[in-house]
Amino acid sequence: MSTSALLDRFALRYAAGARALVGMLMAVAAPFADPPAGPALCGAVAVVLFGWSVAYLYLMRTRPRARVWVVDVAAMCALCLAQPLLVDPALLLRMLGWVSPVASVAVVALQWHVRPRPGAVAAAAVCVAFVVGASLAPEITVGQALAVGGLWTAVEAGLSRLVRRLVHRGGAAADERMARRFAAEREAELARARRAEQRAHWATVHDTAASTLLMVGLGGVDGREPWLREQVARDVAALDGAPVTAGCLQDVVRRAVQGARVPVDLEVDGDMWLPAGAAGALGGALAEGLENVARHAGTAHAQVTAVVDDGRARVTVHDAGLGFDPARVPAGRAGLALSVTERMAGAGGRAVVRSRPGEGTDVRLEWPR
Repeated sequence: MSTSALLDRFALRYAAGARALVGMLMAVAAPFADPPAGPALCGAVAVVLFGWSVAYLYLMRTRPRARVWVVDVAAMCALCLAQPLLVDPALLLRMLGWVSPVASVAVVALQWHVRPRPGAVAAAAVCVAFVVGASLAPEITVGQALAVGGLWTAVEAGLSRLVRRLVHRGGAAADERMARRFAAEREAELARARRAEQRAHWATVHDTAASTLLMVGLGGVDGREPWLREQVARDVAALDGAPVTAGCLQDVVRRAVQGARVPVDLEVDGDMWLPAGAAGALGGALAEGLENVARHAGTAHAQVTAVVDDGRARVTVHDAGLGFDPARVPAGRAGLALSVTERMAGAGGRAVVRSRPGEGTDVRLEWPR
């Protein structure tokens, strides 16, 4: 629900509650205000007013679209015309009559329930009825009747309408700002998704075709290696968008190890099911770790350990090769950043690389984080 709708709903309930409450309070006080016609007649009118105020509140809450306000305006007009019988003229001149608060609050509440034109017509009818009724009381002129309630009731109606418009405009402005904010958040989320997809594509290219072509270009292979054909087939499948499926940790690890270009000592302790995203990220990061051993470690051997502990998979790639300083890796080198660290983070996991020159390298992959 929009802010404007929420504000309107709250204001309607508040206005109806205020109208009913003031009506019930004035009905209780009316017989004790020395009415000219006596407390019996005034008490009967007070009982009717009290009952109608209760019914008004109930109907406004349960049937807000019904024309309850028409009956209320008619009741207020009748009450205002009966002032010579119900209100002491001395109290009326001092603006202490009990009819005036009921009529004023009814007119104010009405502006929140109807459109401007019917609201203005109804407010004018109540004001005229108040002036006529007050001027019929002994020793009260039309001018005095206007001063003690007629004009002020009209002013109250106008102020209530103005406040309603301000509240509606404020709600509309809040809705507009929220809509702009949500649109900006959607754009930012789409941009993040596009960047993530682009980085995933770069990581795939880096892990597949770029690595294979680099080996061929540098003379690292002569084209007759038995594993090269399978490697090229995997590269083509990955670039063609072959779907990554969920699978067991052991299967994911064994597939990555089988595609390695160096001998691997594999140790697996435990197993767990990996969703497609985690299986693709962990398998790709593990393959890249083994590829880095073949290309950079200066050793022809690697160790892979896969352990499942308390619902967490930990896969470690260890080599006793040359090692390096992770802090001094050039910014343009994308292997660890894209293919390992960001790939695992994107799947909700984590990658930790530990290495020192001359002491080998450990790449630890964890999922979930």
